[in-house]
Amino acid sequence: MSAKSKSRLSMLTAGACLIWLIQAVYQAVQQHQVMYWPNVVFYITMVLAVAGSLYSSLRDWSGDDKQREDTSGGK
Repeated sequence: MSAKSKSRLSMLTAGACLIWLIQAVYQAVQQHQVMYWPNVVFYITMVLAVAGSLYSSLRDWSGDDKQREDTSGGK
């Protein structure tokens, strides 16, 4: 898979996770359960997933494949 394809997939993953997070927060607000600890853990997890996917997407989009190959042991 090319770097641009990986970048697009990571961006799609970040978008899906962000939509899921917004939907979960909206539902929790409707049920008055925003600050229950399982919800808070879920929110933190989803924020980390969005941030990680965005970071991966931006890293792959830059097209530094040759530099990453040098650091990965020649694979």
